[in-house]
Amino acid sequence: MRAFVTGGTGLVGRHVAEALLAGGWEVLLLARDPARARDLEARGARVVVGDVTRPDFVHELAGVDVLFHHAAWFEIGVRDPEAMRRVNVQGTVNVLAMARQESVPRIVYTSTAGLFPSSRDHPATEATKPAALIPDPYVVTKLEAHEAVAREMAEGLPVTIVAPGAVFGPGDTNQLAGSLALLVRGRLPALPSGFGLNTWVHAADVAEGHVLAATVGKPGETYLLGDRVLSMYEFLEAAAGAAGVKAPRRRVPMSLARLVARFSEWNARRKGRTALLSRSVLALSALDVVVDASKARRELGWAPRPFEDRLRETMAWYVDTYATSGVPLPVKRGGASAASPARKA
Repeated sequence: MRAFVTGGTGLVGRHVAEALLAGGWEVLLLARDPARARDLEARGARVVVGDVTRPDFVHELAGVDVLFHHAAWFEIGVRDPEAMRRVNVQGTVNVLAMARQESVPRIVYTSTAGLFPSSRDHPATEATKPAALIPDPYVVTKLEAHEAVAREMAEGLPVTIVAPGAVFGPGDTNQLAGSLALLVRGRLPALPSGFGLNTWVHAADVAEGHVLAATVGKPGETYLLGDRVLSMYEFLEAAAGAAGVKAPRRRVPMSLARLVARFSEWNARRKGRTALLSRSVLALSALDVVVDASKARRELGWAPRPFEDRLRETMAWYVDTYATSGVPLPVKRGGASAASPARKA
């Protein structure tokens, strides 16, 4: 089997590429920076240098059995929504158009469970109507991309949508990674009050869900993936226990956190970059993302490994990677944290 993977150097895409390679697939990996894919190339992936905003790699899709489209700009509070739209929306439209031109027989698109309104009493299912729950460019553009994919599905393109909850695992560079890196250093003493619930799932289990969606799932279907429902406080307490460090116990009022975020946004505007803490991040963290993944378990046979084992493995990696004082914290390439020299703590 031959797969083409966009976004293969990101958290989910990398784990999907690794799962495919382990399963004996031939893997073509789209990367803007081939240096970031050298380890996957050494394991047998063929790197295709390209960008979803410039659809000039169409002929690389010839003969592909499955296209996995993960490429997206995941960052909250960006200052240039149109640049994000070019990646998340137009990039998705470009990839689907190329897949149609080359008659790719199966396409798996990575959406997000954060588009599905939910609560502890009313978990999201595949029947829940997606919505942009906050007016942040990332959320809005992911909804627009999701809707574009859904329209293509309705017109017969053989797409299957996979929408994971809160993904964690080694190799992350998003906001969660920074929090976990600080946690293992004992540098995360306090958190804002008012965080909502989330449905946590390990990146390797998300990758398994994608492969199952491509091989067992049906085109035209959507599958939500999520394992353990926990608040951020509960997740970090469990993560601290797995890492053998103290959990953050102190809470600061959300109003104070928003004031800090305002200053962070002002400082970011002054420096011409995205804020490292924004009111959008706080607003998103206050939402509930509670996922009912019974359809994926039932129809795909998706069975994530025990959550405690996954968290223990993940935190062992964070301790090995970030516990030493002076090691730079996770940096999102091209994002807010990459706009200045690597941060240290």
